[in-house]
Amino acid sequence: MQEELTFSRLYQLLKKYLFSIILTVILGAGTSLAGMYFFVTPLYSSDAQLLVNQRQTTDAPIQYNEIQSNIQLISTYSDIIKGHAVLDQVSQNLDGTYTIDELEESISVMQSPESQVFYLSAVNESPTQAQIIVNEVITVLDSTLSEIYNDAETSINVISPATWNGRSVSPNPLLFIAIGAAVGLLFSLTRIFIVELMDTTLRDDEFLAQLGFTNLGQIYELSNKELKNSRLVSNKKKKWLRERV
Repeated sequence: MQEELTFSRLYQLLKKYLFSIILTVILGAGTSLAGMYFFVTPLYSSDAQLLVNQRQTTDAPIQYNEIQSNIQLISTYSDIIKGHAVLDQVSQNLDGTYTIDELEESISVMQSPESQVFYLSAVNESPTQAQIIVNEVITVLDSTLSEIYNDAETSINVISPATWNGRSVSPNPLLFIAIGAAVGLLFSLTRIFIVELMDTTLRDDEFLAQLGFTNLGQIYELSNKELKNSRLVSNKKKKWLRERV
């Protein structure tokens, strides 16, 4: 028969191992944070804000359908930016520092809902290089659009140039701390569960009653001081002295 795990027992276990749990959680969080700083390379981001605009051949006001057409063009621009032709030219302009696959992985395009504005961003281990990549993509994209649309129908306007941000966007210290603390807590609880599961000590009369036995008495373990002053030891010492005499 197994011991029932009551709230009282849980409270006793928590009180008994509280310091150990807190220490393990702190060690887990600290180890995770240290590993992040020593083994994870920080990444930086640069963003530019662009506006899609179709060139007008007349002075007539821009119609609603034309605005919707511009919005839909953003999806096309996104495909062109991530296309082989643009990325290959960007790679060449940057002296082959980055491959096409590396550029495709680092570059992202995000569109504002129902807006002609979209954001072009790049992530890199250097904030300066991230800014250079964004600026180069904008330059190549503009020339590519001019070739595709014969320099007459569409264009992009740079609302906000590529930013330089010295604050890393990855990794997230709070996330690493939370993961380390969670792992430490799980490890601590697992260890406590295993230790208590393997502990077959009869702790009290209630547990003994659950097994169907009756407590007939208790044997106390004497401390070293009590054992030294006990009658048994004194009698043995007197007997030993008499034998010496």
